Amino acid sequence: MSTPVVQLAGLQTEDRNPRTTCIDRVPTLELCRILNQEDSTVPSAVEPCIPVIAEVIDVLSERVRKGGRVFYIGAGTSGRLGVLDASEIPPTYSAPAGQFIALMAGGDYALRHAKEGAEDDRDAAKVDLQPFNIDPAVDSLIGIASSGRTPYVLGGLSYMKSLGATTVAVVCVSPSAAGVEGNADYLISAVTGPEAVTGSTRMKAGTATKLVLNMISSGVMIKLGKTYGNLMIDVKATNIKLKQRARNILRFVGGDACTQTDEQLDQILQDCRGSAKLAAVTIVLKVSVIEAEERLQRNSGVLARVFEEAREEEAQREDRDEGLVLCVDAGGTSCKAVILSKDGEMGTGIAGPCNATNVGIDAAICTISNAIQDAVDNCKITKGRRLKAFKLSAAWVGMAGYDRPSLSSAIYSALSELLRLPLGAKLKVTTDIDLLPTCVSSGNELDHIVVVVAGTGSIAMSYAKVEGQFQRTERIGGWGSLLGDDGSGFGIGREALRTALSSSDLYRIQAGNNVAATRRTLPPLSQAIVQHFKDLYPESKPEDLLSTILVPDPAQHQAKDAALATTKRIASVARIVLSMASSDDEARRIVDAGVASLVNLVTLLVHAQGIDPARSALVLAGGMMQDEGYRGTLAEALEAKCGKFKQTERVTQPAVAGARYLQRQERETSGTM
Repeated sequence: MSTPVVQLAGLQTEDRNPRTTCIDRVPTLELCRILNQEDSTVPSAVEPCIPVIAEVIDVLSERVRKGGRVFYIGAGTSGRLGVLDASEIPPTYSAPAGQFIALMAGGDYALRHAKEGAEDDRDAAKVDLQPFNIDPAVDSLIGIASSGRTPYVLGGLSYMKSLGATTVAVVCVSPSAAGVEGNADYLISAVTGPEAVTGSTRMKAGTATKLVLNMISSGVMIKLGKTYGNLMIDVKATNIKLKQRARNILRFVGGDACTQTDEQLDQILQDCRGSAKLAAVTIVLKVSVIEAEERLQRNSGVLARVFEEAREEEAQREDRDEGLVLCVDAGGTSCKAVILSKDGEMGTGIAGPCNATNVGIDAAICTISNAIQDAVDNCKITKGRRLKAFKLSAAWVGMAGYDRPSLSSAIYSALSELLRLPLGAKLKVTTDIDLLPTCVSSGNELDHIVVVVAGTGSIAMSYAKVEGQFQRTERIGGWGSLLGDDGSGFGIGREALRTALSSSDLYRIQAGNNVAATRRTLPPLSQAIVQHFKDLYPESKPEDLLSTILVPDPAQHQAKDAALATTKRIASVARIVLSMASSDDEARRIVDAGVASLVNLVTLLVHAQGIDPARSALVLAGGMMQDEGYRGTLAEALEAKCGKFKQTERVTQPAVAGARYLQRQERETSGTM
């Protein structure tokens, strides 16, 4: 395959840098400041590449774990950086010498002496790689070329790709010949822009390349268990300095279990062939060297997994029921977890959005796990332990998006494995809304519960008492922002923005496109909304309110993230409307319309099922229900339309209510009431 023609003048690294045109005429101090300022832009050029770098680390670490090798190829500065990175892996992480191999255009001679023209030989990379008997099932290649067009590197990528090996290209331009040829499975383009000295890619491009290579190789080593936390646990005690480092690591990792003298630690290290990791296992777990080796092998050499396995074994041996219940409110905006002991000790944790439909099952389960561990760490009884190190009496996960038939089976399986509980009496999985009725005392003489949620979205549900337990009967609403969510924060914000946009258009026309005059003549609510977005985005233009609302945040790389961000921006306007509802007619109209939408949902549920409010409870939840004025207006309107409910409850912490409900059930079951 011929190399695409790429003119040097079209490469970002070859452009003249307007910020450094005077570097040959400024004082040395100013020269240094200019160069330092240019260097400071490099990390931000690498940051957008991190998702791809993470994929590369995951793929390469698994291939290396199976015995694979990582080859670096490059020319000039790029080649030397590859040699530097590969040569530092063995002494830093006790990795085999042949695990990371660097090849350079022109051979070892080119390390210290420029060998012009060597990089232009496309076939030379194949010649250099062939003696290594590449195993495409496990071997990988990282081609390094700041310009993205070095023939030697392109040839190496093409050859390895033809064999079926994994290929990675590290470049500092976009687009690039490496990208055009398509022989890189993973393309890392850290675009650093014009160099301080035009074309001198040993500067910013070289710095970016070193950052990327350091991140990849260090990440692979960490994934392979070469560290424990940030300690180089795989250090081999081969000299005086490393022996002392090994002793320090063993005392830190071993804690109270490490009571040995220096001489005793040296003997243990000798028995463990100088391996601090192996010695740590023998000291902490008090096992033989042979058993320590077996445990490390079973856990892919990752010390943290060895210790976690041991804690799980201890917990399983004890298998005691500590009376702990867990409730997780895994909503679309955030995930909140509560762990509660029988003595009332509580721990709460929080993590990010958790709607399985939006983020996917794996991401949702990971988020739930993080929220639970946060709660465990914040509970006095479980602090310092991992989730799998103790037994739960019962758990309830209320999960947004779980009730999609295509997702529920996989969610059940994943949660059962995570919590080590069988689905059924001990593990309950429902929608997040089903947590809300638990705030109503079961001792009340109630036939039904009606739940109204008005947060970012809106929905209403009804529950009927069946054999002493409330079971969901019907739902209405919950159609999402595209088709519904009237009366929610999004719905209120959307209507207010329509009003503001309409007012802005009208007054702009009347003012003859005089922006300043338009802002002065806007009604109070519209002025407040314009100012709200001006405060959020100082660079935005008041006359272009629509773009400010709808254009995704540049930080949001994925479409689903951008859509979520837009929804939140619109919903944020609801706070302005609520704050002005008592003094502004337009705001009051919007609030009343939102309330009317929610009243309509409840009325349909009540009338269609013949629900008697006098024997029913009303549960109000979501961010909008935390506003006293909005909540009061809704309650009054519902009473006028449907009649007075026997009991009205506002839920602020569904996970807490769910945990307390589980605890009551456990007490009733065990007869300890």
